[in-house]
Amino acid sequence: MGFVGRGLINKMDICILNSGFGSRLKKYTTKMPKGLVPLNDNDSILSKQIDIFRLLDDFNYVITTGYLDGMIQEYIKNRYPKLDVNYLFNEKYESTNYITSLHLLDADYKDSIILLHGDLVFEKSVASDVVNSNKSVVIIDSSLPLPEKDFKAKVVDGKVVAIGVDLFGDNCFACQPFYHLKKKDWNIWQKEITHFCDEGITDVYGENALNAISDKIDLFPFDVKGRLCKEIDNEEDLTSVRNILESLNEQ
Repeated sequence: MGFVGRGLINKMDICILNSGFGSRLKKYTTKMPKGLVPLNDNDSILSKQIDIFRLLDDFNYVITTGYLDGMIQEYIKNRYPKLDVNYLFNEKYESTNYITSLHLLDADYKDSIILLHGDLVFEKSVASDVVNSNKSVVIIDSSLPLPEKDFKAKVVDGKVVAIGVDLFGDNCFACQPFYHLKKKDWNIWQKEITHFCDEGITDVYGENALNAISDKIDLFPFDVKGRLCKEIDNEEDLTSVRNILESLNEQ
């Protein structure tokens, strides 16, 4: 796919943010990072993500860690002993938002990256469409009502101009933090992330930095139109996703 990084040729990077506490799932996350929460007897959130990506291509993986650092590394080592993973430890995970995890990622990728949160569960067709996009995209779902407290994307003239929790209106759509970012667009966003962090503005979402430079990048909405792509924030979400996965397996 044209990416050259860490000596490995023709591999795009999959960047997964897995530094946070997952406090709303504390029934599980008192003992494990959120990405390791089980979806069934065989799969965790993280393994579900990786298994889907491995069906699509041979990627490099970048995983940020923080809370219970070491457990994800051990899990990957046991389940995927030959997987190429670069771990980035966010030493500020307890006192900052995930903008500081984004700040750890390379500033100058040679080509596209795939960026997603570690609590996202999605079906293969969604991942395939995002990976194979020929432009920078973020997932929206026009089939869903606007959530009260979760991310929405504001779309103007076919482009995403803002992403946040406080956006409402006819041009706003439910949004999931699953991105395909072309080199130019990621580099501009990452420079603004660095600016925020250098200024000590670290109690905000990474998307706050994105919104500050949205007029300089070309980010398009990718509408999954009801296909599975959902963050697991709490036990209700976990039960819902488990049921959806079970029904998909039965089809």
